[in-house]
Amino acid sequence: MDRLMSELQAPTLTFQQQLKKTYPCLTAYDLRLCTYLKANLSTKEIATLLNITPDSVKKAKHRLRKKLSIDATTTWGTAFGK
Repeated sequence: MDRLMSELQAPTLTFQQQLKKTYPCLTAYDLRLCTYLKANLSTKEIATLLNITPDSVKKAKHRLRKKLSIDATTTWGTAFGK
């Protein structure tokens, strides 16, 4: 079970390290949100995982777009090179 968990977390850790290197201003919360967005989770799913309201997720996504200088027409999949 531990081996499976580590295998699943390795790509996420690498993704987060690359993001942190490119955007050093990102917080741990921002990195977690980026990981969920890269996994193509919906706003409601992210809200459930973070135990916050969907409106809070929308605001966090908006702030993240500003930090990463991503324009509103760009999808998260495109932004993260999916």
